[in-house]
Amino acid sequence: QVRPDEEQEFIGYDFLESDIQIIKYRLIKTKDKKQYQSIFNHTPFYPEGGGQVGDIGILTSANEKIRIQNTIKENNQILHITEQLPEFIESTFQASVDAESRQSAQRNHSATHLLHEALRTILGKHVEQRGSLVNDAYLRFDFSHFQKLTDKEMAEIQHFVNQKIMQNIPLNERRLMPISKAKELGAMALFGEKYGDTVRVIQFDSSVELCGGTHVKHTGEIGSFVIKSE
Repeated sequence: QVRPDEEQEFIGYDFLESDIQIIKYRLIKTKDKKQYQSIFNHTPFYPEGGGQVGDIGILTSANEKIRIQNTIKENNQILHITEQLPEFIESTFQASVDAESRQSAQRNHSATHLLHEALRTILGKHVEQRGSLVNDAYLRFDFSHFQKLTDKEMAEIQHFVNQKIMQNIPLNERRLMPISKAKELGAMALFGEKYGDTVRVIQFDSSVELCGGTHVKHTGEIGSFVIKSE
């Protein structure tokens, strides 16, 4: 414990860097390496969740620079993973998310929402999301359906998503919405996820989902969408 009375706040939807202080940390040892997990008083770093990988970045002070290799969540606390601790642990640091990595990941995350809508529109409302992986290089989307997709269906799905990208639809984000109101909007919930009384709703026109991940401000930022394999 460095600052026992502090609470942590996540500010990563609005900021990619912030001056922070370390509240507490712990050393994790495995057979071949050791790493530190630190909790900040507030953090712009998005922790792995909802299929999206955790942010990476840098912790900087007047005389130190430490790489944050991953960000995870445990017991509702956001943990920043590093190979070393700062020498002056009680300093104030600038925490900076790797903006390029985050932007690439959120382009892929928003694309999964458009893909989900495409699948339900083209294949039918029985399609449900069963998982996903969203990182800065690609997306993977798992869904329920009763047969292999045809080449024609794949082409239609790809075209549907690219049309939504070209329309440059603005993000409509609602935070802390009562879950009853979100259901009235028709928001899609992720299979197997537990939701509280209030939720965050991500909407791109007719695509409406409950989601805690980071997203583009307009669908045009995604660029283009290509299905490489099924």
